[in-house]
Amino acid sequence: MQAGDFFISENKYFDIYYKKQNLKLVQQLVVVCDGFLERVCNKYGLKKPEKPIKVYINPNYKFENEAYPFSLKIAGAYFPDKKIIVLKTTKPFDSDFTSDIFIVFKHEVVHAIVDLNKLKIPLWLNEGLAVFNSRGFSIWDGRELLGINKKKFKTYLTPQSFHNPVNAPVSYSLACGLVSYMESYGSNNMRNFFKNLQKGYDFKASFSAAFGIDFNFFLLMFRDDFLSRYTMFNLIISFKGLGGIIFFLSIIIAIVRYFRNKKRIEKMVEDEKNSEIEPYIEQEKEEEKPFIKE
Repeated sequence: MQAGDFFISENKYFDIYYKKQNLKLVQQLVVVCDGFLERVCNKYGLKKPEKPIKVYINPNYKFENEAYPFSLKIAGAYFPDKKIIVLKTTKPFDSDFTSDIFIVFKHEVVHAIVDLNKLKIPLWLNEGLAVFNSRGFSIWDGRELLGINKKKFKTYLTPQSFHNPVNAPVSYSLACGLVSYMESYGSNNMRNFFKNLQKGYDFKASFSAAFGIDFNFFLLMFRDDFLSRYTMFNLIISFKGLGGIIFFLSIIIAIVRYFRNKKRIEKMVEDEKNSEIEPYIEQEKEEEKPFIKE
């Protein structure tokens, strides 16, 4: 189908509007779009959209207050008032950022799910759910948060911090980490949490009822319990950490062996040259001896 300058790719939960030059990009999105939304909604016990969400791939769309710190090649936003997702790309299609477009798309889909289910949650949780379900919580996120004083965590969870270019990377990592910690309590706890929200309970009451713990205490436990697995010692003894160290040491050993073998070869060449010269030196010494008459 076509609507004005846009072609339309109709799917179960998404109608993707795109320009001709973005056809390959749309073909990539179609593979994951419906399945991703279903998995997220089923996991949290949330309702799926009654009608398809409109997604516009439009490089010329002007964003205001772009908060998520993605690369300049890809940007995205969900607009609650219009119920649309907009993705911006600086190139028609590039294999170098294929994974980025999936991450940005999934991020905005989670925002759409939260909005369509009318969940009244703090901004940090909204962003944390979007980041966790689009790219997950990494080792480097954990290492970064270990360097932050736990008394400052609440500061990084304020809406102002998410719109601050300096604080935003930490805020998004922290929000993602907290959601990851919530997920570790089990899927039933998460579903009960969202059910409580849909019943009209506020965030703190919903959280306490679902997880059996006050959120402020949960925040302290996050630093001392959850992040403890990201200490250098734990990373070293972990399978991935140990594998990384072994790989690093193998490179060092290979370099040392290379230079050691190089020196051995140079010494062998030098010894061979010396062995070829020595007979001539001995012969010259014999010729230089004085003749003695007996």
